[in-house]
Amino acid sequence: MLEVVDSHFHIWDLNILNLPWLESCKGIIDKSFDLDDFAKVYGKYDIKFKGGVYIEVDCDNRVKEDEHIFSLNSPLILAKIMRAKLCEHMRLPLGIAGVREPLHIESKERGRCLEQSFISGLEILAKRDLIFESCNRVCELEDIYNSISQVKDAKVVLNHLGNVEVLDESYKKAMRKLASLPNLYLKVSGFKTHDKKFANELLEFVRGEFDSSKLLYASNFPVVELYSNFDEHFTLLREFFNDDVDFFAKNAKKLYKINPVQKFASVIKLRPEKIDYYRQLHANPHSGVNEMIKRCGITKYEIYWRDDMLFSLMEYSGDDYEYDMGVMAKDPATQAWWRETDPCQTRIQGARKDEWWADMSLVYELK
Repeated sequence: MLEVVDSHFHIWDLNILNLPWLESCKGIIDKSFDLDDFAKVYGKYDIKFKGGVYIEVDCDNRVKEDEHIFSLNSPLILAKIMRAKLCEHMRLPLGIAGVREPLHIESKERGRCLEQSFISGLEILAKRDLIFESCNRVCELEDIYNSISQVKDAKVVLNHLGNVEVLDESYKKAMRKLASLPNLYLKVSGFKTHDKKFANELLEFVRGEFDSSKLLYASNFPVVELYSNFDEHFTLLREFFNDDVDFFAKNAKKLYKINPVQKFASVIKLRPEKIDYYRQLHANPHSGVNEMIKRCGITKYEIYWRDDMLFSLMEYSGDDYEYDMGVMAKDPATQAWWRETDPCQTRIQGARKDEWWADMSLVYELK
């Protein structure tokens, strides 16, 4: 049964929140939507629906929105992206996965993402391992690339395929640049589905340019009703991606750290004559090695050295450790890397025959 994590949904209670932009949506979505409505659209399908990532709704009181969403305390809200204006001293609520500053709205002039305050905000998010969700105009895709390029560790999720309406060369050029960034993810949503030719050409382009681990299923519920409808969008993506579990669930789980973090500690011996070479290797890892580690759900990995011993600490946020380690073991770049590092190491005394790095047991953890 297909597991689904919706990486982009909205809900709002108009008795609590005021959304001025709904004035232009009369008769379509200008009403309240709650979590029951959200769950209901998936209820008709034979799937395992886990919930989704709540995305801020551009209301006129962000504090009130924060209070409302956090008060719901529902298992269907797997992660939260709340609103903030990026700057050096921005407000970041506790318990969020990241923030969004809408760049596509009329009140935001082009160039905002190139301002120094915006770049400073990205740097702060990167230091705190928080995500920035970018919802921008198509004409700003190059600007987004230029701003993200200045903060190499920033995790950025481009909403709605960049809000594309025409699959022209300028769009393709900008998206190819964005696809080259190591920490840029793409939500497959926001496009009109009634034009099947356009939709399929767009999806083929995206799948061809972006690594599959960077693509996220998103419905944009209930805003999807403004340009398509939920059922048509969901069905189209199921057919195109052939119910791929990574696209529909695993990629989002890893990015938003939805699963409880698993911690691993291990030890191995370092051959004395290989110490300098081993340190040189890790000062500049081979291309693709770090990317594969992240792709496989490892969100933190540290190796410590003392004399002839190496100690590693690893945090894993995926939901199928054996599966992800199998993916890593089949990766050509990783295999080439291991051919360099393995001769530098040797098992510790007492390690099991099936252990290279030997597992360590937790003795104490400060609570």
